[in-house]
Amino acid sequence: MRAPDKTTYMESSAPPCQVDDLISALRPIKRHPQDYRGIHLRFSLIDREHKQPYHRRAIATAFNKLINSKNGQLFWTQNFDVVFVCKSVSAADIDIAILAARRAVEDSPLVKEYIEAGRDDELCDWYDLSTEMDHFVAMINGLKKAKVPVPQADEISEEKAPITSLKSLVSELGAANDKTPASPAPKPVETITAATTAAYDPREKRNAVMPMGPIQLDQLERNLIHMEIVQMMAHQTAYVIVGNSKPQPILVEHYLSILDIKKKLLPNYDLYADKWLFQRFTRTLDTKLMQALPKRDLVQGQVVSININVETIFTPQFDKFMSDFKKKNNQPLILEMQLFDVISDIQKFYDAREKLTRIGCRISLDAMDVQSLAILDRELLAVDFLKITWKPEYKDIIKGPSANKITSAISALGKMRIILCHCDTEEALSFGKSVGIHMYQGFLIDKKYGA
Repeated sequence: MRAPDKTTYMESSAPPCQVDDLISALRPIKRHPQDYRGIHLRFSLIDREHKQPYHRRAIATAFNKLINSKNGQLFWTQNFDVVFVCKSVSAADIDIAILAARRAVEDSPLVKEYIEAGRDDELCDWYDLSTEMDHFVAMINGLKKAKVPVPQADEISEEKAPITSLKSLVSELGAANDKTPASPAPKPVETITAATTAAYDPREKRNAVMPMGPIQLDQLERNLIHMEIVQMMAHQTAYVIVGNSKPQPILVEHYLSILDIKKKLLPNYDLYADKWLFQRFTRTLDTKLMQALPKRDLVQGQVVSININVETIFTPQFDKFMSDFKKKNNQPLILEMQLFDVISDIQKFYDAREKLTRIGCRISLDAMDVQSLAILDRELLAVDFLKITWKPEYKDIIKGPSANKITSAISALGKMRIILCHCDTEEALSFGKSVGIHMYQGFLIDKKYGA
């Protein structure tokens, strides 16, 4: 039997239900599911007016690029749900396709209500098929069995859908810092048969601050592209403080104030709610920062640090930025990278580190917690600095059984390589001194020792 032509899934003339085709396509994928993702768009929830042939065409067109260049496959259900399966496609590329597909039905009253409630991302479920194949198959079986009527806005169920969100794609990353990681128990098939039922009433305002979804991210990025960003730039100095000696400035971090951007452009949303979306947002900030920093008055002999994403290192904008920066500053630039970003693609980080070493930059791992010091091999990552974010609960560590372990780790990693940041209280400074940290950054440090 000849395999279905992949163009079948690009046209609006597709059969009313292609779930059987989807099940057939999954058989070889089950044997080698690595790098495969499955996306379920729950468009069955929208009204009949927005399920016309031209809507189907526009939704399918949104995925054409990934179908043609990435061998992705798009399947329709009889209820107008869409399932997309692909291999080795970045989350950013999939996000772009999903946003384009959602724009095709953005006039739907129900979609508008989801967007206003800040939960438009729940119209889409993501699956990492290397770890969630059973869940994905169960969802598909549910689609095959379900004959879900199109709900009106006031009929949306409050029942929580048992489908994982985009965050599930990186759930294993967080387990690296958990001593007792546990895999989520498989969900029985029968609990997923109503996969196309809405997870909430979008009109109910559950939180004053709603999570940023892909549509809000798209809006935010569009506004940032044409925005003059210099006035939102800030800087903060890190100091070496050893005993009673006079504090010495060691570096100046230049950054964009995310709080100011949020207040100005997206005040009613939580930008940090989804790590993947926030990371993509920060890549836009990288570009803006690299454009603005060389325009500022930089001191030739002053060590500068900036926050940056690993992917940004490989862009032409970064190469131009480094050329401009070196004309204004003769010190090595320190690039601060989030630990989450680094371990998301460790090979890409190694490639970035090799490039940065060639051009004389230094690397700092940012946004770490103090407990991770005991298990982190700094030499394996070959970074120059580790940046620990202060948390009030750290003060209990110096009284607990893990105090010696933390102190020994700091000593082994190098006291002059660890920076305690967000030091806004005396407790932070006292904690740092008690465990042997010598470098500090924060508003309290600015107040006590800044110019």
